[in-house]
Amino acid sequence: MDRNRRGPSANRCNQFFQRGSCSFGARCKFSHETSASPTTSSRAPTSRRNRQEERGPAEDRLREWKRLLNQPPNSRPTYSATTANQQAYDRFFKLALELMEGDIGASQETVKLMAQESGLGFIKNLIDRQIPEATANLTKARLWQNQIEPLFHVLTHPRVVDSNVLEQQLAAICNFIQGIGGKRMKTLFDFILDMLRAWSTFPIAGDDQHGICACELSLSVLASMVDCNTNNIVNENFAQIVERFGDSMQSASNSPNEFAKLQAQKYLQYLQRRLGVGSALAEARTEKKAPVTRAEFVMRKDLPGRLSADGPRHDNDHADINNIRILPTHEEITSIRNEYLPTTDPSLFHKPGMQGRLDREFRLLREDTVGQLRDAVSTQLAVMRDPNRKKDRGNGSTLRTYAYENVAIVDVDFTKHQGMELLVGFRQPVLNKTVPQRRDWWANSKRLQPGGLVCILSGNGNVLFCVVGDNTTIVQEQKGNSNAEEDKSTRKLSLADDNAVAHVYLHLVEARPNDIGQALRWFQDIGPRQQRSLVEFPRVLLASFQHTLIALQRMSKKADVPFDDLLAPIEQELDSELKIVGPPQYTTKPGFFFDLSCLANDKTTLRHSPREPLDPRLLARHSSLDPTQSRALLNTLSRRLALIQGPPGTGKSFTGEKVIKALLANKQRANLGPILCVCYTNHALDQLLVHLHREKVKIIRIGSRSKSEELEGLNLRVVAKNADRTRAEKSSLWEQNSSRDGVIHSVQTSMQHLKASQSLASLKKYLSQSHHGHHAALFSEEEDEEGYKKVKHHKAGQLLDHWLNSGVQDGVPPREIAVLNCSDPWRMNHVERVRLYTHWLREIRDPLITDIIRGYKNYDGAKGELDKVSRDVDLRCLHESEVVGVTTTGLAKNLDLLRKLRSKVMLCEEAGEVLEAHTLTALLPSVEHAILIGDHLQLRPQIVNYELQSTSSRGSQYSLDVSLFERLIRPPYDTDPRLPFDTLETQRRMHPSISELIRSTLYPALDDGGAVSQYPDINGMKKRLFWFHHEVPEDQETHPDPATTSHTNSFEIEMTISLVQHLVRQGTYGAEDIAVITPYLAQLGRLRREMGKLFEITVGERDLEDLETLDDKSTEDIIQPQRPTTVKRTLLKSIRLATVDNFQGEEAKVVVISLVRSNNANKCGFLSTSNRINVLLSRAQHGMYLIGNANTCRHVDMWAKVLEILETNGNIGTQLELSCPRHPNPDTPLLVSNADDFLRVAPEGGCILPCDRRLACGHSCINRCHHENLHNAVKCLEPCPRLKKGCTHPCRLVCGEPCKPKCDELLRNISITLGCGHTISSAPCWQTQDPSTIVCKKMVKKIVPGCKHTVEVPCNVDVGINSYRCGNMCSDPQPCGHSCRSPCWQCKDRKDGQIVRTNHGICKQPCGRKYTTCRHTCRQPCHGEAECPLCPAPCEVRCSHSKCSKKCHEPCAPCAEQTCASSCTHSQCTMPCAAPCDWVPCSKRCEKILGCGHQCPSVCGEVCPDARFCQICCSEDIKSVMVDFIMGAEYREIDLNEDPCIFPDCGHFITKTNMDGIMDMKAHYEMSSEGDPMALSNAAQPFSMDEVKVCPNCRGSLRNIARYGRIVRRAMLDETTKKFIAWSQTEYTRLANALIDIQGQISKAQITQTLPKKAGSGKKTFSVGRLRQIQLVHGWQGGTRYEEALKHWHRINTFMGQVRRGEQPFQRVDDFVQHAVQHRNAQGAFAFDETRIQKKGHLQAFSLSLKCDIVVISDFMELRKLPHETREEPKLDFSQHLKDCEALAERAKATKYPRQEAEAHMYFAQFCAFSRELALANDEMLDNSQTTKVDGLKEQGAAHIEAAFNLARNYPGQTRGLWEEIEAAEAMLNDSVFYSTVSPDEMRAVYQAMAREFSGTGHWYTCQNGHPFTVGECGMPMQMARCPECGEAVGGTHHMPAQGVQRADDIDNLALGIDAMGIN
Repeated sequence: MDRNRRGPSANRCNQFFQRGSCSFGARCKFSHETSASPTTSSRAPTSRRNRQEERGPAEDRLREWKRLLNQPPNSRPTYSATTANQQAYDRFFKLALELMEGDIGASQETVKLMAQESGLGFIKNLIDRQIPEATANLTKARLWQNQIEPLFHVLTHPRVVDSNVLEQQLAAICNFIQGIGGKRMKTLFDFILDMLRAWSTFPIAGDDQHGICACELSLSVLASMVDCNTNNIVNENFAQIVERFGDSMQSASNSPNEFAKLQAQKYLQYLQRRLGVGSALAEARTEKKAPVTRAEFVMRKDLPGRLSADGPRHDNDHADINNIRILPTHEEITSIRNEYLPTTDPSLFHKPGMQGRLDREFRLLREDTVGQLRDAVSTQLAVMRDPNRKKDRGNGSTLRTYAYENVAIVDVDFTKHQGMELLVGFRQPVLNKTVPQRRDWWANSKRLQPGGLVCILSGNGNVLFCVVGDNTTIVQEQKGNSNAEEDKSTRKLSLADDNAVAHVYLHLVEARPNDIGQALRWFQDIGPRQQRSLVEFPRVLLASFQHTLIALQRMSKKADVPFDDLLAPIEQELDSELKIVGPPQYTTKPGFFFDLSCLANDKTTLRHSPREPLDPRLLARHSSLDPTQSRALLNTLSRRLALIQGPPGTGKSFTGEKVIKALLANKQRANLGPILCVCYTNHALDQLLVHLHREKVKIIRIGSRSKSEELEGLNLRVVAKNADRTRAEKSSLWEQNSSRDGVIHSVQTSMQHLKASQSLASLKKYLSQSHHGHHAALFSEEEDEEGYKKVKHHKAGQLLDHWLNSGVQDGVPPREIAVLNCSDPWRMNHVERVRLYTHWLREIRDPLITDIIRGYKNYDGAKGELDKVSRDVDLRCLHESEVVGVTTTGLAKNLDLLRKLRSKVMLCEEAGEVLEAHTLTALLPSVEHAILIGDHLQLRPQIVNYELQSTSSRGSQYSLDVSLFERLIRPPYDTDPRLPFDTLETQRRMHPSISELIRSTLYPALDDGGAVSQYPDINGMKKRLFWFHHEVPEDQETHPDPATTSHTNSFEIEMTISLVQHLVRQGTYGAEDIAVITPYLAQLGRLRREMGKLFEITVGERDLEDLETLDDKSTEDIIQPQRPTTVKRTLLKSIRLATVDNFQGEEAKVVVISLVRSNNANKCGFLSTSNRINVLLSRAQHGMYLIGNANTCRHVDMWAKVLEILETNGNIGTQLELSCPRHPNPDTPLLVSNADDFLRVAPEGGCILPCDRRLACGHSCINRCHHENLHNAVKCLEPCPRLKKGCTHPCRLVCGEPCKPKCDELLRNISITLGCGHTISSAPCWQTQDPSTIVCKKMVKKIVPGCKHTVEVPCNVDVGINSYRCGNMCSDPQPCGHSCRSPCWQCKDRKDGQIVRTNHGICKQPCGRKYTTCRHTCRQPCHGEAECPLCPAPCEVRCSHSKCSKKCHEPCAPCAEQTCASSCTHSQCTMPCAAPCDWVPCSKRCEKILGCGHQCPSVCGEVCPDARFCQICCSEDIKSVMVDFIMGAEYREIDLNEDPCIFPDCGHFITKTNMDGIMDMKAHYEMSSEGDPMALSNAAQPFSMDEVKVCPNCRGSLRNIARYGRIVRRAMLDETTKKFIAWSQTEYTRLANALIDIQGQISKAQITQTLPKKAGSGKKTFSVGRLRQIQLVHGWQGGTRYEEALKHWHRINTFMGQVRRGEQPFQRVDDFVQHAVQHRNAQGAFAFDETRIQKKGHLQAFSLSLKCDIVVISDFMELRKLPHETREEPKLDFSQHLKDCEALAERAKATKYPRQEAEAHMYFAQFCAFSRELALANDEMLDNSQTTKVDGLKEQGAAHIEAAFNLARNYPGQTRGLWEEIEAAEAMLNDSVFYSTVSPDEMRAVYQAMAREFSGTGHWYTCQNGHPFTVGECGMPMQMARCPECGEAVGGTHHMPAQGVQRADDIDNLALGIDAMGIN
């Protein structure tokens, strides 16, 4: 409704003429016109400009207004103050109104400030003080004019009412005006109503003696207020005020201001409807009806919901449509009662008037759309319950469905724009196919397309409706060669990738709490698995009906549909006369008229108004409109609800465009706002908007489904995206975005917890918090009382699995859950255990689901608010346009936006095709003028349910397919209003012979206009109109298919294609000129497929235009075009192909119609209704040909009349006569009766005679008669007669092919010497004529200048030119050490023989650097100075018992088996498997016999090789293998008795002597003079063996050779220790970095006032030790602030256990040896230096655990200082921390680790600070001794701080990064500053540097303090270096080590006690 009040133009504004400006600007009710002309429309800009000149810029006005607003309350003027203060109040409200007309940002800020306390104070003062004190008429008039009226104008200003940004502020102001119980509102409006009663006595009355303008303005404010609060409709004060306004309106009935009066009446009626006190409702209750003749027998109608005599049918059956869910519920699906469906009789509606009409349209539309879904789901449910019904599932429902089985929700996600997304898996419907085959099947089937509607059904009847998400893909897109594991975790699942399971992404249709909960419960299913199916509804688009149904519900609730007296009158009277339709309300303004000069062709001035109408003949004479179009246009402008019927070809769209043009020309005068153009289809809307755009109309299109490129830039989304936003909008967007993102993060977190809700960790946590007894029984063995994890000999959760799967199955009913919760879990039977377990899982899952539902509600709210703010820019853009185009569906979807647009005119195209429900939604409350253009005699609206169609015997009572347009023209009952309409009567499309078919049947007044009678004949056809009759049955008659609902006719397909081919071959018709129409989709599909296979030769589009120009003009006046270009295209692309329903509004020169139906029952099918027949027969312009069985159609009345006309004119028969344009009078008529006849009489589109025209080459054409197109395409096959130049060779091509420019005859046995000196013996003829063109291709070697590479190239190649590319390998050395292997030309740019630029790019060769911990090399692409990644190869550690399964870089456990496999018949090793062998290996030849019968060639004690290695019978290849590298002897030459061979697993073999030398046996054994081992030698030094020795041929492993067991195992121990050192350093770095992250999270975490946990409510509290202190702090704080820190403390504790002495390789092997000595009397010994035990990892872990304590305690010390903190603090004891710090310092000092020593001192000082701070907090409770102890803490801490500083000074390299930490600890001790000032980035850099100490390449050594280190590849440093741990010298110069390495004597003792550093 229009609240932008405008006064009459004839009344003069005194304020404007006296002062030059007016406070109300363009909204003033009086005239500001300065000239006598009533047509001027510039007063609004003039007044605005004057106001700006007087007041200055908008910023100055806003600044002045803010000064008034911000006056202190005690200094604000009161009513009783001076006149100046009264003017200040007046100025406040008037200035606020002025700001509304300026900058939009300033206007928004004004309203926002007015809604705050200071602004509301002015309103409060006005109503509560000034109004009660105003007694004099002059004072009342001043208050109205200067304060109340400006305030009301602000509240009803379009910028305020239409803004989503100001929605809350407007509601706040209105609610404030209303006051408590409506008291303040009553004061205000009683004051206004009292003034209205005596309005004529006030000095402001002027010409408005009845105060109608004031009444209108007041009612508009009241209408806004009633919608601000739902309770207002029952507020008695509202009812009383509205009733008094009704009386005032009656008193003002004589007011001459009709416009203001109509506006006021509209507001009053709206208020009365909202409050339920309107006279209309009272009349409805009287049920007064005129006598109406009805059928005598009327079935009782079962009403909806509780109005039904039998009660509601189901939970979705309601009397009020607002309570009905759009999609069906489970009860509705399973209900056996029929739905309540209102008929066409309004007297039977259960609601009166418009409410009843909306109710009817909603229910019928829902039944037509949702009803089919309901029935299909019901059928599928029945199939799931009874699989035997599957064979019948196709019956009983017209909706096609696809069902998928074994459905499961496998994942859920939550996205910013879509909300919750479900990943659903189901059984792959395409089995035993390859991925490409499955991909093709899914692509061709068009199943599960994004946006499609589906539902998930469960066996128990639950239903979940969803739409397919955009993330659904057929196959996963491959993006490069990424890591396979990463691919698996990050790739999106698809429909076709998996052979067994297909995956689809879904979104809920309705995100209701129950639906969200159901989906999440299915995702985390508990208990027995339910059978679920996924049902797809192809071709059902949810958006096509959902938004319309929702819009009908909202319209029913609002009750503000215009024209309700015409569309749905409450009182029904018998009246056969036409209803009088008054003019649009905006035309009732005094002096208003339409200026129609814009339509005149000769600039004639034309004016029209409802009071003084223009003569249609005059308009027709001066415009391009015909008389009926002129009459229709003028009547349209004079009726508020106008109907225009446009028969085919009469120019409906043309007339509509002229109506729009006339309205736009008068837009400003009528204050129309944008004109709303509505169409049912996107195609029709695009056509209309394109025409308007070409007429320079400023348009905006809403909706994204436009196919017109011309409209792309005019889409609302595009326009709004480029529009500016105000500061208020930007602020609101930022706030709402932040709010939404916070909600999304919360929901995503809950979803992650939900995904893990059934994990072992979640169950364990739940039981520990809620059921301690059960937790102790099922998990307590995992931790001891100090929090240490015990060593377990079973997997995690194994005990729980055992409990769950055990228990007696005695058949005893289970006890209640409450009882089970208090019972011993091990005494429960099996059923009770399962029941209790599922109960636990639900207790974990359900609260998470509740959280997600709550979060989803918040998300919807935040998203809705965000959309509202975004819509403000949309609204501004729409206001700037002249025409807004939208489909009916798009209008319903954007109803909120368009309601605020205030469009007064709505024009609907093709209204006869639009359902009444869609048309009703287009009637916005603001619409005062509705124009419906259509034709009810053409196609009706399309619906699905035949039982609701007017042509159905049962559906006629509903007639859903009758449009509002048709109902208003032809009402079903005499009591329904019948409205006047205009019919266009001149058609300009069809030839008169064609138009006669519809003129004689439907449109008797239809005239033929224009040049239709002058249309040319159809080329190739004897007649332009003909019905080809046949009696060949349709395919369904001969081959019935019950699964098919559509129809085809193969004979007609062949005949149609042949006829179309014949027409296309005429060469005069383009792709848009021929149309093939058929009523059935199946026939259309087959025609499309067949025509897509056939090719035709046609003229190009531009050539066709030239030919038409030639036909239209004299050939003497224009230049003759060149011969037309012929093109090859498919027959399908040469025509237009469509169904009847999709061709309405289209036309073509020639139309071919395939009627399809031909059966014995004479069933006509679709074409039995006159509407479709009308469309079918009215599409052709020049000619039309129908192919069908006339007998099938003859029983239909309209067909009978058509056939009679055709028979009368001889235009029907069983033979179709063709015509040859070149031989028009053949001896025998060209008659065809089937497809083959076309080939017989006109094979090429002409006739059977030979073509008598000469080809362009001069030869005769050998083809049959054809058009010029085909003639030009003929290729002459005669021999070419043309001569060649320069030789006598003939052209060997045919005549039709162009001759080659050069003779390519090959000449042989010739001798031509080229310029380079080489001679050739053969060449093509054309080259012999000019030898300079011969290129020498002999290969020669040349040197490339610049790079100097030698290349072999053809002689003609010049390698010296700059463009030559040298293809040799570059081979230049690169900084990384590799040589470049790229082609030379890629690296080097040459110019004039010099290299001018070199760029080798990034080296891509494998790195090749050796790892320090294994024999492997880095295989990653070269990475320069960057560190090599950890070795990814599988670990090669293995023995005869087992092998390690870890990665190479991970430390592996030594074999624990007590027996060694090293043995022979002469001796045996007695050591455990992991220890170096203690045997002296045997050197004799093995005495065993191979499979071939000969002696083994290997050494005694080794595994015998395969018989193929037998020296006697092996192959020559093996005998010739060199096995003695020293002597160069082959295998055949070796005396195996003297020197047997060694055979590793790799397959190579070598003599024992050679292999012993390679293995350096003399370093490990005492050797005999023959070179055989005799006795054991001393053990090797630590890390002296760089690697485990390998095969000299292939570097294969030798670990399986027993002979070298001592050497290999010794090397393996070194290798394992290196891995242990490197791994422990890497793990420490990871834990240290994680602790930095946790510290950052704690510092950033929000401080919550969470109550401390109740005793026993959390995890158990440890009785002693350091961990208890952290748990006390955690319990005091509550929440999750320290939860991650506690978990990390346990991780560090676990790491500490992994690096203790007992877990290190040397110690474990020593333990194995000692066990063997004690229990198996092993003879060997395993002595190792204590330096092999690594202490650093344990010291680091110990230090890190102390730091973790400090992170938590430091944060606690800061929190306890907060002023609002009143909780009782926990009593903390740090004595154990201090002891541990001292122990750490002592052991680090003894082992020479200064960094850990300094950290220990620093931590000691920090714990002293903590203890001192807590003691001082309770200083009133301290005695003298305790005070002394507290002072001592500071002294102790200071001493340790000093020690830490000294270490940092003495060891700066080893303590890098600690100085700042020590300073922070000092501040903590002295100043109680407990937060860290050290940068996390600095600490990360330190940890990263420490991790690099063992990640390089090279050799390992130990310094004199036993610390391991690595140096470069050669093994010794070139310059003096220092140990990274203790700073001692570790290397000298010139590759020599440092001297004087000593070991401290007390290390042995310290090493024994190092494991004692546990956490107590």
